Amino acid sequence: MSSSVDSGAVDESPRGFVQRIRAMADDAASDGFSGSILVTLEGERTLLSGYGLANRDLELPNTERTAFDFGSVMKDLTAAAIFKLEERGQLARGDALRTIYSDIPTDKAVITLQQLLQHRAGLREFHDRDGDFEPMTRTEARQRIFDQDLLFAPGAGEAYSNSGFSLLADIVQTVSGRPFTEYVREELLAAAMMEQSGFVGDSLWQPGDIAIGYDAERFGDNNPATWPYTWALIGNGGFVTTVVDMEKWLVSMRSGDILAASARNAYVDDYQSPLSLQEDGAPEAFFYAGAGDFGLGGTAIDIPERNSRVIIGSNAHGAFDIEKLAEEIGQALLVELSR
Repeated sequence: MSSSVDSGAVDESPRGFVQRIRAMADDAASDGFSGSILVTLEGERTLLSGYGLANRDLELPNTERTAFDFGSVMKDLTAAAIFKLEERGQLARGDALRTIYSDIPTDKAVITLQQLLQHRAGLREFHDRDGDFEPMTRTEARQRIFDQDLLFAPGAGEAYSNSGFSLLADIVQTVSGRPFTEYVREELLAAAMMEQSGFVGDSLWQPGDIAIGYDAERFGDNNPATWPYTWALIGNGGFVTTVVDMEKWLVSMRSGDILAASARNAYVDDYQSPLSLQEDGAPEAFFYAGAGDFGLGGTAIDIPERNSRVIIGSNAHGAFDIEKLAEEIGQALLVELSR
């Protein structure tokens, strides 16, 4: 006689894990999520799918190739550009700003690049007055940042600063002698073979290739391809990518395709901070997040030592918490990795 089957038993097999992840994504879509999700477990993609519409007017769906404005994830690329220049001996993170700018105000002359990277320079959060897309030249942005009253003496505190990362972008352009966006494209995106990635305002994407943001807040038609990329935003936001390209970035940053081993280790130790998702002993996880302006945003949790990650791009960010979803899937990944 065969024994009865417990219909409530949880399938602990790899197939069961895949089913659970897909169920989490389907539930999220039912609750208002619109975007794309990529989940990789030890180098194997267990989920790669789009949900909802990238363009509701044209009824074009989100897919794995849809590009989203990942916003402040741009800061991670700006930081990588600084570490790349340091790797080549063109600057050092301990350099004070007075070694780069001869006209810098005295109170900011002692700020170091490391303090800018760690939001410890004392600079304010913004240097714009009218939002991310305010017309602003590089010179205007730099002068506005120089004119700020510091929140605290450099190194004496911590305060999130978009201004600091725009200044870092200006430093990349000053030291390299190349436009910042050109430097990022040629030295970082090309090295990672990220062919569907760029910045707001790029002509890279055709209708349907890029997600329109759906939110109560609007800027123009909420299409990142039509937004201006000015020095209000350059260096601190405006990075547009797909979940597939974002995975290329995470993998390439760890593989040595972008930074040599010493620079890569310094990037991890002195710029990134591990995210605690569960008890001690679990592999380190790193969190990447871009703000949900105008409905658009992106987030990722990377577990590099196990070649595992979750990446989410969204075009209805105001209606659904993608950071919470990423953390829930990230915790499920860590549980599966511990088996």
